[in-house]
Amino acid sequence: MKYLPIYFLLIITTLPLFGCHKSNKSSSQIDNKSYIKDFELLQENPNNQTSVRITSPNAIIDPTNNDIDIIESSIELLIKNGQDFKVKSGNSTLNNLTNSIRVFNSVNISFLDKQDYFINTNSFDWDLNTSIIDINEPVNINFDNSIINATKGFYNIDTSLLKIDNTEFNRYIYNSKGEEEYQIKIISDFAKWFKKDNTLVFTSNEKQVETTINFLLTQ
Repeated sequence: MKYLPIYFLLIITTLPLFGCHKSNKSSSQIDNKSYIKDFELLQENPNNQTSVRITSPNAIIDPTNNDIDIIESSIELLIKNGQDFKVKSGNSTLNNLTNSIRVFNSVNISFLDKQDYFINTNSFDWDLNTSIIDINEPVNINFDNSIINATKGFYNIDTSLLKIDNTEFNRYIYNSKGEEEYQIKIISDFAKWFKKDNTLVFTSNEKQVETTINFLLTQ
C-alpha cells in the first residue's frame, strides 16, 4: 500500500504527454489541398495560335506548389479552324512551375478530323510552351485499317508530324465484299506520319526496310 501514491502520481504525469503527442499528430495530418468538381481550364498559346482545354469531373490542387492532379482527364487541342485532337486518360498532372503536363494511365489520343485514327500509350509529357508531345513509352497506332506498333515517338503540333521509332506496320486490305484479301507488313527503324498529307514514310539507318505482302486465298 505504501507504493500506491507514487504509482498514481506517475499516471497523472504521463497523461499530459500522451495528450500532447496526439495533438501534434492530428495537426500534421491536416489536409490543406483543394478539391474541385467539374474542373475546367483553358490555356492559350499565342506562339502557335492554339489553345488547350482541360476538363475533369475531379481535380486536386496542391497549395504548396500549385500543381493540379486531374482525374479522368480530357484534354483538347483547339486550333484556328477547330479541334486537332483529344486526349483521354485516367490521370494527368499539370505542373504550374514548368507549365507542363504529364498524362498517364490508359492514354488515348484521337484525331478528330480523321475517323478511326487514334494512338494508345501508357503516358506522355507535353511542355505547353512548345509544340512537342514527347511519348517515351511503347505506342499502338490505329490508322483506319492499318496498325502500327513502335517503342516511342513524338508529335509536333506546328508541323502535324508524328515520328516513331522501331516500327512494325500492318495493313489489311479488303475487297468489295468485306473479305480480307491480303496483308502488308513493313518493319523499319523509323516512320513519319505527315497528318496534312496523310502519308507515311519508312526509313532505316542503313536504308533497309523490310516489306512483306501476304496474299490471302478468298472464295
